[in-house]
Amino acid sequence: MIVIQVVFMVIAGLGLAAALGTILARNLVHAGLFLVAFFFTVACLFVLLEAEFLAALQVLVYIGAVAILLMFGIMLTRNIQGDDPTSVPSSWRLPGLIAGLGVFLVLACGIFYQKGIGSQLSWTTKDVRPTISAATGEAATPRSRAVNEMGRVVGDELMKRYVIAFEMAGLLLTAALVGAIAIAHREEAAPSAARSGSAAGRQSADGDPGRTGALEVASTASTR
Repeated sequence: MIVIQVVFMVIAGLGLAAALGTILARNLVHAGLFLVAFFFTVACLFVLLEAEFLAALQVLVYIGAVAILLMFGIMLTRNIQGDDPTSVPSSWRLPGLIAGLGVFLVLACGIFYQKGIGSQLSWTTKDVRPTISAATGEAATPRSRAVNEMGRVVGDELMKRYVIAFEMAGLLLTAALVGAIAIAHREEAAPSAARSGSAAGRQSADGDPGRTGALEVASTASTR
């Protein structure tokens, strides 16, 4: 038990460091990588809690899908260094810190002062996980199968009962990614066209000496 507690403290410390790096990093790419590290520490905590399926979902969904979409969004932005003057002003940092501490205190009080529902004991007073296995000679209940064989049960439900919703969610995410790339490409095409037009105007002025002389005379007259 002591070894598990030490491992938990190490993983939790790394997770807190990764979370702080996510919110304090000025470079958006570094912030995204810190976020990936935080997701991985959460997956490690799920493994310690014997929730292997949730750990696999954490890696596949949050690291393999959400974090990759965030990295695509970062690559499409023009302010990777975080020096945009239109970003959140520094005056909002103190209220944000106070709100974060308030949420932390609420969660800490809820964890330490949690009470059992009805006749059940609080989970903080239990040393082992309660068993949900069926009694000898009895068939396994759906709840026990959902906990003991979580991966198989969720896979069966996704591929049978919720297959349409599962496929629709994938289509919506793909459409959102394609739309973001199309919008970014359209925004980049307009400045490049303006730059090419100004360059063509300069080239035409350089090729016509009379026009160049007229422009110089006009500029001299305006300065006078």
